[in-house]
Amino acid sequence: MKHPALLALGAGLLVLLVAFAAPLWQMWQGPAAAPPTASGLPWQAQARGDGTLAAFGLVLGRDTLADAQTLLGDNLTVALVARLGEVGVLEALTDPYSAGFVTGRLVLAFDVPAADLRRWRDNSPRSQVMTDGVRRFELLAADREAARRMRLAGLSFVPAVRLSEADVRQRFGPPASTQAVAGGTLVLRYPAIGMAATVGAASRGVLQYVAPREFEARLGASAASAPAS
Repeated sequence: MKHPALLALGAGLLVLLVAFAAPLWQMWQGPAAAPPTASGLPWQAQARGDGTLAAFGLVLGRDTLADAQTLLGDNLTVALVARLGEVGVLEALTDPYSAGFVTGRLVLAFDVPAADLRRWRDNSPRSQVMTDGVRRFELLAADREAARRMRLAGLSFVPAVRLSEADVRQRFGPPASTQAVAGGTLVLRYPAIGMAATVGAASRGVLQYVAPREFEARLGASAASAPAS
């Protein structure tokens, strides 16, 4: 039979071993990794030296629909979107989309020759009526394959929560210009990063992105804008 003092000593050693086991293991493994920093956030768009824009894991002005499909996978819905009497545009939609810890709807637009859009629309096996007279045209398999080569021209991100002017200024800084439009809507423009934000009391708001080299052609003011304040 073991002496009580030996039993007490053994119990004490066991407690110490348990207490130091975790620190010793961490020392063996090396310092703990720092928590990951959120990436892909809407305000982390970066203008590149060649006039393109890196945003949401894609490069506007360079990447194609094929690149977007590789990044977003089956969550991306592709269709030709048009109003009555219009040629339409090639769009890809993913909803919901997580931009870091910010969720919302992401819409991608592509540069497509008008002749291709007309042919794809004429070939469409079926279409779906959307709101405000807009229709979504499904593409044939051959046309979908051709669409994969089209260049990404713009992104629109609609946050799930309402976007205010103060939110935009906090994240992006003072805009280069602002423009008030109908319905109490305000457009804040940031040509250096190819972004324009539209905010208003009647909508959730939207962030639009293009390659900075194409900003004036795609998102420039249609009328004289007020100086930024």
